[in-house]
Amino acid sequence: MDYDDYDSGDYVASDDIPAFLETFTDTSTSKPTEPSTSKPPASYVKDTTTRQKTQHIDAQIAEKEARILEYEQDINKLRGLVQLFKHDVQELRRELKQQLSGADKKGKGKAKDVGIDYGHDTGFEWGKALKGQMKRVFGIDNFRLCQEGVCNANMDGRDIVCVMPTGGGKSLTYQLPALLGAGCTLVISPLISLITDQILHLREAGVEAVMLTGSMAKEEKYDAMRRLRLLAEGKLGPREGDAIKLCYFTPEKLANDKSFLGLIQKLYESGNLARFVIDEAHCLSSLGHDFRHDYQKLHILRKQFPRVPIMALSATCPPLVLKDLVKTLGLPPIVDGYNADDEGTVYFTSPLYRKNLHYKILAKPAKSAEMYQLMVDYILEHHPNDTGIVYCFSRKESEIVAQQLKELSQNRIRTGTYHADVAAAQKESLHKAWRNGSVRVVCATIAFGLGIDKGDVRFVIHHSISKSLEGFYQESGRAGRDGKDSDCVLYYRPQDGTNLVSMVATERDGQSKILSMLEFAEDVEQCRKIQFATLNPSETPPHRYFSQSSNLSIASWSTSDSSALQRCGHCDNCLRAQDTIHRRDVTLDTWKILKVATIVNRAGGKVTLSGLADLARGLGGGKFEVNQGKRGKMKCALDLEAECGGKVGIDKIEIEHLLIQLILKKYLDVEYHQTAYKGIVYIVPGQLAPTLVHLSRKDIETNARRKVEMVVAKGASKPRKRTRTAVEKDASGSSVLRKRKRGAGGKGKGREDDDDGDDEEDEIVDEHGEDDDWAVRPAPGPSRNLFSPTTLEAVVDDDEDDEDEDYDWSRSMREDPPRKRHKGRRKSENGFVMIKEGDNEIMVLSSD
Repeated sequence: MDYDDYDSGDYVASDDIPAFLETFTDTSTSKPTEPSTSKPPASYVKDTTTRQKTQHIDAQIAEKEARILEYEQDINKLRGLVQLFKHDVQELRRELKQQLSGADKKGKGKAKDVGIDYGHDTGFEWGKALKGQMKRVFGIDNFRLCQEGVCNANMDGRDIVCVMPTGGGKSLTYQLPALLGAGCTLVISPLISLITDQILHLREAGVEAVMLTGSMAKEEKYDAMRRLRLLAEGKLGPREGDAIKLCYFTPEKLANDKSFLGLIQKLYESGNLARFVIDEAHCLSSLGHDFRHDYQKLHILRKQFPRVPIMALSATCPPLVLKDLVKTLGLPPIVDGYNADDEGTVYFTSPLYRKNLHYKILAKPAKSAEMYQLMVDYILEHHPNDTGIVYCFSRKESEIVAQQLKELSQNRIRTGTYHADVAAAQKESLHKAWRNGSVRVVCATIAFGLGIDKGDVRFVIHHSISKSLEGFYQESGRAGRDGKDSDCVLYYRPQDGTNLVSMVATERDGQSKILSMLEFAEDVEQCRKIQFATLNPSETPPHRYFSQSSNLSIASWSTSDSSALQRCGHCDNCLRAQDTIHRRDVTLDTWKILKVATIVNRAGGKVTLSGLADLARGLGGGKFEVNQGKRGKMKCALDLEAECGGKVGIDKIEIEHLLIQLILKKYLDVEYHQTAYKGIVYIVPGQLAPTLVHLSRKDIETNARRKVEMVVAKGASKPRKRTRTAVEKDASGSSVLRKRKRGAGGKGKGREDDDDGDDEEDEIVDEHGEDDDWAVRPAPGPSRNLFSPTTLEAVVDDDEDDEDEDYDWSRSMREDPPRKRHKGRRKSENGFVMIKEGDNEIMVLSSD
């Protein structure tokens, strides 16, 4: 039996033990050789030398890649500035052309020497009628942003793409022209909640509008279809009072109801089909943040109804999405709405920045009871009588939050719940109650709010981070639509991001979008407005989010008052005192974390965000699990003193923030692993990890070429402590369960004395997945020859299955598979440590 058969492993099965022991025995005598004094074979030395050379090459590659990333970031920043100045030049040239032309455009607004300026011309024949109707029906005196230009292009029968910020008044741009023109305007909208809100608003204004959805009463649906047929058959004049001016439906209705499609055909043939309006048009593109498959079936509109103008509306439509949208709908090429040719799709965009929205990110407690109380305190202190929305991570969470806000405030906060499982009748009832003020705060998932036309929403709170920065912008933008000051608050802690990674692992660009959201939340210096304008999930670290090189560039965040790169002056980061911001050199701490992550990964171990934080801080005896396939799992212990010169000396909250920042900087990475029970995200060494890992501690402390900084705001890392309230109910009546670690005699008994007490936490989970752990693909099998055998040892924890737990907001109460216990630790006659692993005994290799 050759030693080479075993030198690549750190364990052997009991069946092979006799043969294995022969490799440690002198063949000239029957006396066994002492393991502690035996010299390693030549093959081991050769493997070690090769491994050291490989690690050195890996480090050089990582260093070059790091420089490439830095240069790419610099290039992207310069590209953003180039786009901004190009936009300014275009605006100045357009202004100069207007001054020189002096053209008097009338009627259709077409001039001989210049394009049509739909936004600034006053000579359109319908101009007075538009403003008069706007005042009489909607009570609005003046247009905002690009509303007037879009209305003019609409009246001119043009194909239109309009990108306006959430709350910018997109609905007016098609509702107002629909009242002046003949025929019926068909509006395709993604959510019943949005349709319901629009119908309520229009009916209050006296506008003849109907919706066709599955939740409607049969009588109401029959009446709407009857009136549409009368219009299609010419039995109801297009301008008669009973004629339907606007008809709302979902894309699913168009895709699945052939009889309805036939009715649209009759409206078209009779000349009573005025226009198609596609609201939330970014849902049409798979490149958008909220793709809907049925939206892509809207390509039939241009093919089947070629003479009907199409209008696409969105609050966020980056260039790639815009290009995809135009292609799918079969629209002609884009032309500028302020200098439009006679042919083409007229494009309008307004500054996405809204100065009346004040963004703030607050530290989120780990314990749900504290979180509820913080939210109650905030609402009662800042918005006691105001209307607001609280966005929650899941349906179950939205119900619990609504209940707790109501109870803890002693009914001073009147709440309602909205999510996909709420019955249609209840949704409509909630809409009415929210509009009339009997319900002040709606606790909801993202199913609520698209296009909600309620101007006096004074605050939007995010109980957890959104899946993308784009989604966060839209959701928070539902505040302050009346132009008055409103607050947008995000409660954030690093582990919330881990919940979302596993949920979007299969979505296109899902992980990169979440990383952009985390970059936004972790930044305590940069103005939130500038972050919105510059963060892009397609780059690492993220840059230029809403701008990717074309019409929707960084300039979309410029206004007449300020540049896109000028600080807003009123977000939390702009108002933060400079003396509260601290830059900390965390190169040594980063080195230790990367060493731990590398050792665990090479050993075939799997570690989550929380687990890596605990390992690096020396908690739990440095233990982690290694998956041995069919043999189950083996516990290993890491000697931090030997490997890293000691543990990382920062508290749990700070190290979790550091871990997120290391992920964003590519020193760490996340990998997703799906089991039969849940999806988990694990932390693994990232692309740049070798740039530090190959260095010694002395190199790190004296002359490390690459420094890692962590910027923290004093007082921002930990939420303020509160006295425990009566949030918790008994087990029989509570929807909020607690998770506690046992004290003396339990698993927590072996904790370090310097543990700062912040490890007892309530894990926030959702019914779609498991707790707040990060994810990966299955870790590789145990890797051999990767660390000194004195620093890693297989260990047994007899209490590992005995911890009493009950879970906080549980996504799934399905039981995990039973764990295999690692018992029966003993010493063989040769002095080796033996442990029982299933039906086999495992030998722990160690030189001590």
